[in-house]
Amino acid sequence: MKHSLRRSGSGFWQLVLCVAVVCGAAGPVRAAGPEAHRLNEMAVALTAQGRYEEAVELFAQARRLSPGDEVIRRNLAGLRTRWGHRLLQAGSLEKAQEQYRAALDLVPDETGALLGLGDVQLRQRQPRAAVDSYGRAVGLEPRNPDAYSRLGEAYYNQGDLGAALSAWERALALRPEDVRLRNRLEAVQREARVQSGYRSRDSQHFTVVYEGQRREDLGRELLQILERAYADVGYELGAYPPTEIQTIFYSDADFQGATGISPSAGGFYHLLDGKIRIALKGLSPADLQLRSVLYHEYAHALVYAITRGKTPPRWVNEGLAVHLEKGRGPEFRQEAIRQARAGTLPPLEASPYVHGSAAVGHLIERYGMGRVRQLLQRLGEGLSFAAAFREAFGTDLATFQQNVRDLLVRGD
Repeated sequence: MKHSLRRSGSGFWQLVLCVAVVCGAAGPVRAAGPEAHRLNEMAVALTAQGRYEEAVELFAQARRLSPGDEVIRRNLAGLRTRWGHRLLQAGSLEKAQEQYRAALDLVPDETGALLGLGDVQLRQRQPRAAVDSYGRAVGLEPRNPDAYSRLGEAYYNQGDLGAALSAWERALALRPEDVRLRNRLEAVQREARVQSGYRSRDSQHFTVVYEGQRREDLGRELLQILERAYADVGYELGAYPPTEIQTIFYSDADFQGATGISPSAGGFYHLLDGKIRIALKGLSPADLQLRSVLYHEYAHALVYAITRGKTPPRWVNEGLAVHLEKGRGPEFRQEAIRQARAGTLPPLEASPYVHGSAAVGHLIERYGMGRVRQLLQRLGEGLSFAAAFREAFGTDLATFQQNVRDLLVRGD
């Protein structure tokens, strides 16, 4: 079965599969038996039209008539793989996973399904499982650069930088003109050099990587703060991530060298690899500022887990993180009041921290955190943000934003 691949805008590799009888041959491959052949051709035509449910039913009928037919079996596996890609692109991870596994039950060497399954597992923050899926794909197609590239991402998300670099080097050897892959390789090479002298320590829910040459107990103290964030933020939001979270603590110089970002940012949670990166900026575990930064970034990780990767608009994400960090919320609210009274308050999308934290604070005060959690959960179930917002709070976004502006002008 032939495959062609292209990069998706999200950064994941999106596989576009050609079902054998649709685009891999000059004409339909004849199945055993005229009725099975007819059903197979009809199912192929429906597949080309994107009518996957109807095509599955026809393929199933064809298989009942000719259960040992290889063409029908592989066409059905190819269809389920294509369906999985469509569902993955729409963010329906569990349903996509069902289709990929169904394809692999039919054809265990269906490389497209293995790659798609690995994509799902990465987005579900299961890098070890993704390493297995991508590794099987590499075994089937040892000259497929995309399989090696994705395997590298899985190793990277797992924290094994050496294995990630090795996989990307293999991919680049097969596709030396790939500038984006070369840049990725060089960036992680810099990150690996920075972390070469770092230590690693684990707790029940976190792995920390840190420069620990001067203080033996630093890792333990950092883990204690993170475990408190797990308990405090999880209790307030009523949710907990299903997998451990890797948190990397850098010195200022190392943070810039490893990430290319100024240490003034303080830290960030990366949506693609699920890691929290912190610039210590001379802070010790006893500093409340470090606690606030960690609570803030952990809140982003928890939002990702609740929404299953379908993160809400930035004003919700940042506003909620500001609320949960227990730090800058009052300051941002006063600034929002000042701007609203002066008529200079930007829209929510343009002011995720100041206006966003005031808006999220209003949602929590009026409706309770349970409704906010409902909003996030419904996003994770596939509802659009506008629909999930209306369902959770009984109002539309435009009316809500105007109400918040009015409240801020009054100073409420």
